Amino acid sequence: MGVVIKQSFWGTFLTYLGVIIGYVNTLYLRPEFFSLDEIGLFTLVTANAMMISPLCTVGMGGSYVRFYPLFKDSEKLSRQVFSFQFAVIIGANLIIMMIAWINSDWIIGEFSKGSSEYVKYLSITAIIVIVNSLFEHLFAFSSTILKVIIPSFLREVQLRLGAIILVLGYAGGFFEFDWAIKGLAINYTLALVLLFLNLIVVHKLRFDFSFSQFTREWRNKILQFSLYSMALAMSFAILNNVSYNQLSWFLGDEVTGIFSVCFFIGVIIEMPRRNMAKVIAPLLADSMANNNLSETKKIYKRGSITMSVIGSLLFIGIITNIQDLFSIIPKGDSFSLGFGVVLAVSAAKLILMAFSFGGEIINYSQQYKYNLIFQIIAAILLVVLNYFLIPVYGLNGVAISYFITILIHSLLKVIYIKQVHSIHPFMKSHFALLIISGITILIFYLFKTGLPVTLNIVIRSFLTTLFFTFLIYRFKISDDINRLIDLILSRLLKSKGRNS
Repeated sequence: MGVVIKQSFWGTFLTYLGVIIGYVNTLYLRPEFFSLDEIGLFTLVTANAMMISPLCTVGMGGSYVRFYPLFKDSEKLSRQVFSFQFAVIIGANLIIMMIAWINSDWIIGEFSKGSSEYVKYLSITAIIVIVNSLFEHLFAFSSTILKVIIPSFLREVQLRLGAIILVLGYAGGFFEFDWAIKGLAINYTLALVLLFLNLIVVHKLRFDFSFSQFTREWRNKILQFSLYSMALAMSFAILNNVSYNQLSWFLGDEVTGIFSVCFFIGVIIEMPRRNMAKVIAPLLADSMANNNLSETKKIYKRGSITMSVIGSLLFIGIITNIQDLFSIIPKGDSFSLGFGVVLAVSAAKLILMAFSFGGEIINYSQQYKYNLIFQIIAAILLVVLNYFLIPVYGLNGVAISYFITILIHSLLKVIYIKQVHSIHPFMKSHFALLIISGITILIFYLFKTGLPVTLNIVIRSFLTTLFFTFLIYRFKISDDINRLIDLILSRLLKSKGRNS
């Protein structure tokens, strides 16, 4: 677990460094220098790419992680599996782009109905699709060798720094908005090149297209799971990106711009889970492959309570500071219309944290296909709910749709795992955590210092963290959190002793 903790720590650190950069970009720079329409368009280009990219990845990354425990002892077979999958991804991109080119008139006509400006940048979305599909496969390879720090830096930090450069370049008059969007393709390509070079030079990634050990049995097994993994990733991508398209269709790019900013505020809660899942995935795959249910149960429960504590603190911070935050960001009056989005997305992401690694457990079990069923149900449910609720409730409609969808999706997985494996992620500590969180919100939601808004946010956040952490530690909600606090305190005391 030492390697996992180290990778998780640095991965989480880089994620939140990226979040800080993203906050500067999303909550200040874009609102300051882009119009609401331009924010929506800038977001739509990448959102559509992220929605299509899993189709071009063909689920190869997921299958590599899934079967890695079975071929990790053979370096030659590992290289052949990776090489085969890399070639499949390139071939899939070529086929899909050819299909898109053949049907370009129809695609342009459909997108023109919702966002006519976006049609000019379909090629940029296509480039990002290709590049991101290759990047994701290299990321999967990195996770199997427990080396996710550099990939996390590129995804969470470099891509966001690149986006800031594009916004500032446009703001400084160095290029037009048209080139700000085109620069997105350059930004993603740079991340791919850097990751590829890192894996080749530092971690000795090599290709082997001889396929001497890559038998037909292996090929069929990997292709079968990859198709499942692709469908799963596609439904997940739809779940996270289709709302941008539907909002643009019903309400225009301006409302999409508001939604993108408010959605980003809520998404921060899930960031720790994303990095923990990448590091935990190979361990869960190994425990499930060896039918080690006790290890799976331990990861399931410990992950749930630890992520619940972290997610609750972030949720409290967002809810108690959101009004002050809207008052200091550019165009804050417009973005405050998305308060319901912030609340719903934050609550949904907290649910995902509390429900732990249910999806991963199903994914690496013999019943992995149920994960796809639940994911497809969720994707269809979100699209249908958005279709009926957005025209009636506008932004609040998409907020309601998203929360209901995530709640039902999470419940389906927990109920299924309980029925099949007789384990669940919850403990009595969760109820105590709920009470502590409620008390903290009640105390600090109306807390005012009388100081400028920025200082009010800083002081409230500091006091909230101190109060919440003290209660978590005092009532021993999470053993992992308590051990971490004890470690930090002991090091501080040792440092103080040496200085004295």
